[in-house]
Amino acid sequence: MDKGTVMEAVRTTGIIAILRGVPVDAVVPAAEALYAGGIRVLEVTGNTPGCLESIRRLRANLGRRMLIGAGTVVNPAMAQLVLDAGAQFVLAPDLNPAVVAAVHEQRKLIIPGVATPSEILQACRLGVDMLKLFPAGALGVRYLKELGGPLDGLRIIPVGGVDLGNTKAFAEAGAAAVGVGGALVDSSAVASGQYEVLTERAAAFAAAFREGRPQPAASPSC
Repeated sequence: MDKGTVMEAVRTTGIIAILRGVPVDAVVPAAEALYAGGIRVLEVTGNTPGCLESIRRLRANLGRRMLIGAGTVVNPAMAQLVLDAGAQFVLAPDLNPAVVAAVHEQRKLIIPGVATPSEILQACRLGVDMLKLFPAGALGVRYLKELGGPLDGLRIIPVGGVDLGNTKAFAEAGAAAVGVGGALVDSSAVASGQYEVLTERAAAFAAAFREGRPQPAASPSC
């Protein structure tokens, strides 16, 4: 799948569900529950035990309905492993030119973590198409909005500290999407098999982002 198709899916849904620490045997039912709530894009973090097997299972069971990515990818070797397992895009907590190059070599989408204007512009020079603002909760909605002054037109995805209380505000501030972990993929609900909790939260997050996303201006009438 080409990068443009992945980016459009991320932008359309507005939510990337982050599966961190979800057991291998629970990833498929968790993803099914998220899908039922409107989520179409998710990532399995690279520091989750069994992450490669989780990616393989998700691609085999939901590959026709959802986009499956890998997150917390910190070096080129890990990037190659997750891509070989079937990851359709890669996220990283930092901006590592070697990781960017490794993913670009496979013609896949890389979303590196950035926090400053210098990192953002360096990523752009490396040919990065989407950026992960991390840690977004600490930096805040106002920070993202102010970045849009001199650095308008960028596809920025706030991650880290995103919850139902600030999702709409991040969308209003110009976020291309948001990445949501524990506030969406509740570990206790997964452990107890209460997957309906994930469905309810997914629907709430998707609705909040849609509500906050700026609407295109109406065409003038004749």
